[in-house]
Amino acid sequence: MEKTTRIDLCVIGAGRVGTTVSYTLAEKELPNIRLKAISSRSMESLNRAKKILGSKAADVIFTRENHKAVSLANCILICTPDDVINSVCSDIFKEKSKDFKNYYAIHFSGSKSLEVLNSARAAGAEIASIHPLKSFASIQEAIKSLPGTVFGVTYSSTESKKMAEFLVKSLGGEIIEVENNKKPLYHAAACVASNYLVTLINYAVLIHKKMGIKPEDSLKGLMGLVEGTVSNIKKMGTEKSLTGPIARGDVGTIKEHISSFNEFFSKEDTALYRMMGIETSKIAHQNKWIKESTAEELKEILKE
Repeated sequence: MEKTTRIDLCVIGAGRVGTTVSYTLAEKELPNIRLKAISSRSMESLNRAKKILGSKAADVIFTRENHKAVSLANCILICTPDDVINSVCSDIFKEKSKDFKNYYAIHFSGSKSLEVLNSARAAGAEIASIHPLKSFASIQEAIKSLPGTVFGVTYSSTESKKMAEFLVKSLGGEIIEVENNKKPLYHAAACVASNYLVTLINYAVLIHKKMGIKPEDSLKGLMGLVEGTVSNIKKMGTEKSLTGPIARGDVGTIKEHISSFNEFFSKEDTALYRMMGIETSKIAHQNKWIKESTAEELKEILKE
């Protein structure tokens, strides 16, 4: 953005993402960005956001009325749940008599396309989407770790691209561009890497639980393994970080796994292990660590 451009922001939605973004932009006190208002249907969320912003909230208006927040801004950040972005945007831009030229409407959904902002575009505003590839389980932790986060950016014009890039830079993030019609796939990848990772570790804990190991003891032991693996992935990428019996071609060990599963678990409880094993054997074969015949043998064992 040009240095002379003054950006007055309002954030719609005081949940974890909205509050993290609000705090980060307010805390930096950038000369050409000013957080003017935060709106939310929930008074509890507004009070929490006000408390977290602390002294940074002195000049910020907290309101339950989206239109009041929007009246103070020229850049509207919509951080609501995905399924209400369209209706929230439509309500904000329903005033046909107002000229929204030189306004920006930006949503933070990873899966929703720019079409949910069509009412803003029809009113004359520039539209874009920026989505942090980050888990927001805790606002405080998200605030600490937001710098360096990669954001998926989707835009509709050169102007909206400039604004999206400027905001990501202001948040301390890095950018990858995401095609509008492929946003669901982009978001699916994020779900696999984050949400399904939780499910996968929970599955390992449940296996231990069947053996009589307490979940807290299991998690304590497994997290060292998980953290070491993540560290390896950061250094070497996914494929070269693979270790374990399948990477070594230890067919006998996998047979022992399956035999124990068959003895102590239902068929349904082994489905995830089998599916992940087949996918893992593909990686090992791609790495040329196991022969094609070994990969096929593993596939047959895991398919049974």
